[in-house]
Amino acid sequence: MKLYQIPGSPFVRIAKATAYLKGLTGRLELINRTDAGIQTQNPLNKVPTLVTNDGETLIESRLIAQYLDEIGGGARLYPSNSKARRAVLQREAVVLGVLDAAVLRKMEMRRPEAQRSEQWDERQRLKIQHGLDLIEAHIQEYTDTSTIIPVELGCLLGYLDRDFPDYDWRTGRIGLPRWWETYRACPAMVETYVGSGQAAGKAR
Repeated sequence: MKLYQIPGSPFVRIAKATAYLKGLTGRLELINRTDAGIQTQNPLNKVPTLVTNDGETLIESRLIAQYLDEIGGGARLYPSNSKARRAVLQREAVVLGVLDAAVLRKMEMRRPEAQRSEQWDERQRLKIQHGLDLIEAHIQEYTDTSTIIPVELGCLLGYLDRDFPDYDWRTGRIGLPRWWETYRACPAMVETYVGSGQAAGKAR
């Protein structure tokens, strides 16, 4: 399988961490987006993009995670029961929505100062704040390691720590910071960590 990536992208990290948990890391061929014509596979020119061994192209992190969950080993991270699956997908939408807002804030910060919109940035900041508050209020559900959610949540918090070092998301929250201090040391997070200096890019 070919995984088109920008190494520092938190969305790419979700795919890599899922592959690690499912025992598929060795089956991924990592291709940097700048080194190959990704638009021949994904006209949106976004990472991660996965091309399966059968030639199928998957172009969004959550879809890639579901595919890796289907073909990998171990217990399933997405429940087969319809009601349980909807609950996981709902929590996934919250976590990835917060991550979307964080990436949009980062992209806004890269614009020339005269072109930045304080109103736009504030909208994204509030999405992050309210999303993290919701996660904190339902911390047990969001950190259930029998599902995909902790992987995605870990990639979100790792991104906030790395790319927004001055943003204090811990103050006023107890369960989420406590969980992250432990979960950040798990192998799936350690093996997929990329330090600062590598841009997130157009990712999803």
